[in-house]
Amino acid sequence: MARLQTWSAATRRSKVFWVVAGVVVVALVAGGIVLATRPSPTPPPALTSTRAVALGDSVPYGHGLANPYLTPQLGLPAGAVSQAPSAQAYPSLVARSLGLTMSIRPTNCDLRDDQLAISGAVADPVDDPAPGTQCPGQPQPLRNLDDEVAAADLPSHPARLVILQAGADDVDFAACLEFELARIGGVPLGLGTPCVAGGRVTPALAVRLSNVRTSLARVIESMAPHAGIIAVVGYYQPVPAPTAIADDAAGSGGDVNLVCAGLEANAATTFAAAQVVASALNEAIAGAVAEARAHGVRNVTFVDIASVGTHHGICTADPWFFSAEPTPDTTLTADVAKIAAAKVCDSTSILKGETPCADLTASAAKAEQDLRGYVWRAAHPTADGQRAIAAVVEGRLHLPRSRASGSSS
Repeated sequence: MARLQTWSAATRRSKVFWVVAGVVVVALVAGGIVLATRPSPTPPPALTSTRAVALGDSVPYGHGLANPYLTPQLGLPAGAVSQAPSAQAYPSLVARSLGLTMSIRPTNCDLRDDQLAISGAVADPVDDPAPGTQCPGQPQPLRNLDDEVAAADLPSHPARLVILQAGADDVDFAACLEFELARIGGVPLGLGTPCVAGGRVTPALAVRLSNVRTSLARVIESMAPHAGIIAVVGYYQPVPAPTAIADDAAGSGGDVNLVCAGLEANAATTFAAAQVVASALNEAIAGAVAEARAHGVRNVTFVDIASVGTHHGICTADPWFFSAEPTPDTTLTADVAKIAAAKVCDSTSILKGETPCADLTASAAKAEQDLRGYVWRAAHPTADGQRAIAAVVEGRLHLPRSRASGSSS
């Protein structure tokens, strides 16, 4: 110990020691100055952008508030055809509230700008092999998420916020509801698609849900480097509990609400099935977000809106979702008679292939199309519903309000 102390004291008296020490101190000070004055890294373009992008299906498009079809629809002006996404749809509401810019394409089929949601769009292209009918002159209209992402061109024009909601059309949620609503005495009429068996989604639906999860995860990962934050929105459940259905929801004054009439007659089974399907769909979407995060994506969040409209479902006293347009009782009776006559004709082997049967089939097809017009926007959010969704999304993001420059990128 004494030798160690003697060596230490000698070293401190050495000129070499102080020279070395001085060099070390200067180096440390210089390094500190460099660290203190070095400019902070430039934020990624997505974090300085004021652009907000909307991707997905009929809900972010604003179906019902706008008409994507080439023909007029009940409840909207006759000239409202092939419309651009609605400015009342929740993505635009969220963007405006946060001070971000979201330009809306001029027409439904001109896929450009920032609001790129398409009514009927699927998350996985495999789930929509048939061409759509929204756009003229296109044998394969753009109806899937990949096309929307390509049109957004995020690598060239990063976005501060990307709102994504897709998957309901992959499982054809509307067909699931139709199967449950179209019953007489609890017996299905064979309309729509059975989606629940034994309290679970059918095997066929489970496969589609798996595809939704895989496709969404892939899309999220591809967009992540070019987005500030990606908000992946789940789905609401529009079917109310049986006790919440309004007593006069089925019809009044000689008019009939097709959706509410079917719901009142099949309230318990429809509610139970809707709960199963909606829960499974949201689990698949949340799973896609979890999968992307497991692969290193940190700027994605799942927005759960399952409880939106719990007390404001279709056919309630204060609905936040469209049910159906009132159908004149005489129209309904005549159309149902045509449909029933065609079914009887088709089930009678003697008449098969004869002209009377063909005429009845054509008449029934027209009747079905007419009735479909009364329910074209059922289960989609009204303006109140869109505002409710916007409030949940904005609250989940916790983004500071941006000072939008007026530019979309």
